[in-house]
Amino acid sequence: MNRALILSLALALGGAGTARAASSPVFSAVEPEAPARLERVVLIARHGIRSPTHDARSLEQETGVVWPTWPVAPGELTDHGRTTLDAMMQGIARYYDLACTHDASSCLGATPPVIWADSADNRTRESGQIMARALSPEHEITARSLAAGQHDPVFDAATAEFVKQQHDQMAADATQLARNDKQARPDSVNAGLAALQRLFAPQACETGQGPCFKTGLVLSEKKGRPSLSGGMTLAATLAENLLLIHAQSLDRAGDESAREAWVGKINPALLTTVLPVHDYLSRLVRRQGVAVGARSAVMADIIAHFMAGETIRLGDGSIVLPATRLLAFAGHDTTLDALAARYGLDWHFSDQPDSTAPDTTLAFEQWRDGKGRIVYRARIFHQSLQALRDGKSGAAQPLAVTLTRADLR
Repeated sequence: MNRALILSLALALGGAGTARAASSPVFSAVEPEAPARLERVVLIARHGIRSPTHDARSLEQETGVVWPTWPVAPGELTDHGRTTLDAMMQGIARYYDLACTHDASSCLGATPPVIWADSADNRTRESGQIMARALSPEHEITARSLAAGQHDPVFDAATAEFVKQQHDQMAADATQLARNDKQARPDSVNAGLAALQRLFAPQACETGQGPCFKTGLVLSEKKGRPSLSGGMTLAATLAENLLLIHAQSLDRAGDESAREAWVGKINPALLTTVLPVHDYLSRLVRRQGVAVGARSAVMADIIAHFMAGETIRLGDGSIVLPATRLLAFAGHDTTLDALAARYGLDWHFSDQPDSTAPDTTLAFEQWRDGKGRIVYRARIFHQSLQALRDGKSGAAQPLAVTLTRADLR
């Protein structure tokens, strides 16, 4: 790992170091007092539409039904996914006037932005390049990342050493979350589980032939980390896979006679019913527990230094100078969840049942208001379910992010 990144990680996690740690901004939903000037923006985007991370044969073994064939390997961006992400980023570029069509002196795009992509997967590296092209209409830039396949602490700083040290606490956290779920599982989640049961294996809970989604969560180990397993964990993955099928239009493509009957039942009403399962489990395992703060620690430290107007050194040794006013990250839904937990943020959409659907982008803004005071504001950009399916940008006006609980600084 790069020495500068090791130091950043040590500071972010409270370790010894000689560099000064920048104070973390407090992001609010308050509009800055006019006349206000936008000084800096950080964007954190989920990658574009991908295929399920398990292949069709594995999904069939898990569910007992035949799954559609995708045009790409498991977990890879599709051409449609590239198109929708480009549409989203073009919309964001217009929103922030990155082409400097209005006041060039205050334009974020007057200096080249920096895009940093998670090196772990092709889908994030590709998404980074799409973002670079769309967000830099006046500059030819490329997204930066570590070597392909290398773990990047910027996107998850809960290292193997951290897990080893905190293993017992992580296990206790998971056990408590399972207990909480057993005592008070939301009605919307139960409705989603029931809908998935009817779709895939209506009699499985009674006969034992197939998956039963309503079973309780239990403590397990996944790649050496304490985690939760049970029927709901599979159900959450399946709910997201249904969204991906709908967004990719696999439910209406090809020969009707060759398509599995259950695929034709995927529609917005079904997705609205089942996706609360995915959202609920994500909030349980990604926004609570001792590991949450560690996951986002390095990225939060970078954001703090960037907002303070300081030079940043990225994991590959490259430097982000103070003149840079737009910094963007190409990550995952887990990245959005980790930052939401750290800063006490929450959001939902009336036209998109998945709060961290592909292309969803969190924005942190630094404003200077009419009295010269600095104001930090959070926003969320998203595409509606229909826009994600059609390949068009979402609403021109992003939503302000709701503040719901104390942060993890």
